[in-house]
Amino acid sequence: MTRPRKRTHTRHAKAAARLREHPGMWMQVAVYPTAYSAHGAAHRIRTAYRLPAYEPAGAYEARTEQLDEGTAVVARWLGAQVEADLRRAAALAAVHAGGGA
Repeated sequence: MTRPRKRTHTRHAKAAARLREHPGMWMQVAVYPTAYSAHGAAHRIRTAYRLPAYEPAGAYEARTEQLDEGTAVVARWLGAQVEADLRRAAALAAVHAGGGA
């Protein structure tokens, strides 16, 4: 019987901080043993779904790249101006939806 593969444990807060130090630069976040896991992680980074380190949604881009040892997730932070614009748009949308005070 073969051993189950180890789960990939990614420290997303550290990865997001490292990306913020190099705006616009694509950097590897993690390597996952399956493409399915990598695609899910890339989606979660782009949408900040259950990953508050990457908020607001859309402030980071992420994609996958096939490697010999698995599938890598690479990402980049789009910069302070994009992040500020996204936060402003979200606040405006909340006000228009009746959620703002």
